[in-house]
Amino acid sequence: MTRIGTLSGIIAILLWSMSVALTRSISEVLGPFGAGAAIYSVSGILVLCVTGLPKLQEQRPAYIWGCGSLFVIYMVCFALAIGMATDRAQALEIGLINYLWPSLTLALALPLLNIKARWWLWPGIILAFAGVVWVVSGGALNLSEFVTHAGQNPLAYLLAATAAISWALYSNLVRIYCRGKGALPLFLLVTSACLWLMTALFSHMPDTLPSSNTLLELLLMGATTAVAYVCWDKAMRQGNVTLVAALSYFTPLFSILMASLWLSTWPGSAFWSGVALVIIGSLLCWSASPKANSN
Repeated sequence: MTRIGTLSGIIAILLWSMSVALTRSISEVLGPFGAGAAIYSVSGILVLCVTGLPKLQEQRPAYIWGCGSLFVIYMVCFALAIGMATDRAQALEIGLINYLWPSLTLALALPLLNIKARWWLWPGIILAFAGVVWVVSGGALNLSEFVTHAGQNPLAYLLAATAAISWALYSNLVRIYCRGKGALPLFLLVTSACLWLMTALFSHMPDTLPSSNTLLELLLMGATTAVAYVCWDKAMRQGNVTLVAALSYFTPLFSILMASLWLSTWPGSAFWSGVALVIIGSLLCWSASPKANSN
């Protein structure tokens, strides 16, 4: 493990947190699938220009086909799940299911990476996820309504769960199977191709060409996405997985805080109580690993 690898994971978390506003702005012009397709097209091309063509012959088939499939499945399933939400409440609940991936990443790291964690990892996971749920729902999540909505739209909720599991598996398996620089630009470009297909099937392209402001936002978002995924891959391959996964719980919290600052509003009490839960849970997760202080 290296300090640079762990720092790369923190950079990825911060970049993902800051990207929400730009993604929403681009989605208003290109639609949810079109925005994702355009962003991943730009990010894939940028990573390709920086890293060059991936040397697939040097990679294990398990990395190319296994990790690559998990990467694409995560993006496609989550985009479909959000697109299938029938109202704002379902979109919120699907987003919460997606935020299971830090917990699943930590849980799967134990058997896959042979990490020996202390018993308080599990209370830490529960506390941190509870904090995320409390913040994102504004302290108003109704479990019975959640079950009812899931029964009304089971495919969307199943896709969200599949996405969370896929990203957790990818984040762990990339450490085991990836060699050298990996094939991240290929994964990004295949993802963009799938999202372009989904745009053609389920959405529609805008009638007019995007404005110069939208193109500038797209370039910025593509660059941000490219750096974020490069940093995340480096963190999962070389950093402290336990620490980075624990800090990942702060992604939705930072997103809400930055959006509040952007809109000149101040988060309510539910936000700060949720933050306290996430901090306590993340500290427990980090300290539960015997490798927590080895970097």
